[in-house]
Amino acid sequence: MESNLQRGPAALGAYGEDPEVRRAATAEVLTAIVDQIGQPTWYGGSSAGPVIRWRDEHRTVMLARGVEGLQLSVRRTAELEGMHQAGFECVQADPASYFRQLPYLWRLSPQGKADALPALPAVPTAPDWWWLEESLKALLRSWWEQLPAQIGQDVAGFNIVPRGEREGTFSTLSILCSQTDGVMLLVDDRAVRGGTPSEVMAGRGWRDRIMGWWQRDFCGLGAEGPAAAARMAVAEARLRGVLSPADLGIAEVRCEGGGHLALPGLALHL
Repeated sequence: MESNLQRGPAALGAYGEDPEVRRAATAEVLTAIVDQIGQPTWYGGSSAGPVIRWRDEHRTVMLARGVEGLQLSVRRTAELEGMHQAGFECVQADPASYFRQLPYLWRLSPQGKADALPALPAVPTAPDWWWLEESLKALLRSWWEQLPAQIGQDVAGFNIVPRGEREGTFSTLSILCSQTDGVMLLVDDRAVRGGTPSEVMAGRGWRDRIMGWWQRDFCGLGAEGPAAAARMAVAEARLRGVLSPADLGIAEVRCEGGGHLALPGLALHL
């Protein structure tokens, strides 16, 4: 074991620049590893690529993106987790740079494995709308590229909700991501008497009204969809009277296929 911990990571092939190629490469490598050593302790990812772990108290096998592409490494668990904790604490003036350097943005623990995991570090609540938008961009870009390779057709999502008794017409904004639909937004419009006029919602970018909710998917925008969704989510909250990200929280963080989904890189909290 000591000799394995002292070795450098094993390169598993180039990662490429095209998101579709990266998805396929990750899925192929992950399938091969699972066939050999079983299901990971957790799936997950950063802005750079997948961060998937097979963890116990002493050692962690990690599949992640390195300088030369996908790589597999064996690390001491305490050392690795301490380094990643420090990565969350190293806050920078520029939110885009901060979220890009985070060790991971999301974690999905398969059914029955979450209870044995340590508490996750988390980013602070966004101090302003710029920070919140950059946080959402980073998370949704990671999901858009990495979820299909790691969890297939499953849908992951969460709701942005108001904190406390705040005036305005903001109730719930749901953010979903899947292989089939990419990133999708839904906003609850039922707090508006008679509903917001269709021409107003269309002007904001919403497409379809379904039982009091407005919906918009971003499939047609490809890799630009996550950033567009992040901008639209922030704009909609502000148009509905939310004064600050501090007035928002998250609820119903979920993955339809099961397991425990956590969002340490999202600058909103439960």
